[in-house]
Amino acid sequence: MSNLTKSQEELADLLLNTRTHAKVRRRKHTNGKVEFYYVIRDTSPVDFRVDPSEFAFVHHEKHPDAPLSPIIVNLRNLPESLNKKIAKCMAEVPLKQVPDFCTGIPNAAIPYAQEFSHITNIPYVTIFEKDDNPASPRIVPAKDAPNGDGKTLLIVDDVITKGESKFRAFKVAEELSYKVIGLVVLVDRGEGGKEIIEQAGYQFYAPLSLKGLLDYYLEKNSINKDQYDEVIEYIKQSQDV
Repeated sequence: MSNLTKSQEELADLLLNTRTHAKVRRRKHTNGKVEFYYVIRDTSPVDFRVDPSEFAFVHHEKHPDAPLSPIIVNLRNLPESLNKKIAKCMAEVPLKQVPDFCTGIPNAAIPYAQEFSHITNIPYVTIFEKDDNPASPRIVPAKDAPNGDGKTLLIVDDVITKGESKFRAFKVAEELSYKVIGLVVLVDRGEGGKEIIEQAGYQFYAPLSLKGLLDYYLEKNSINKDQYDEVIEYIKQSQDV
């Protein structure tokens, strides 16, 4: 039986069934070297791989031969109505501490981070830009990013895997003199990122888990048992990498 609320079930259906056109990151081996690159293809916010070279994440930069994920949560290029539903789902999670500001990690999270700000009345501040080099994407300070002067900041993003990219954003924000109190994402993939964030002393919020989504999809016959088992096995293996 699904543990999702009715509104979360509605969002889960949209994440699986909304068709988009977005970048996915792949891996290839060339002359003994590992390379990462983007392709733009028809996809959906929750999607299963269509090519054996998908899906590569930040932790594959450190572990280039680690198994690739059979599933992605890719919240790029979404319709405005879906961004609003994502933000509403995030905003329903009670915060331990209301920050002075919130911001989104570019590029995917900006639309729903701004909508999250609107719903929660937490002022939005633009402090990040992204160097989207496929070999190693990096978060950098935005041009004319305002100094935080010790104000508290909540960072909004789409999904967490291992957490490496989040710490890059935390570092940029803290170098701009913001006090980062935590992170809110839509989906926790269950691969150790939540625990790493909390162990470092940051608050962590995620209304949805990848396993919770998979349980719901399997119950509805939206995915088959082979797809479900492959992802669950991947998550277990990834926790040890």
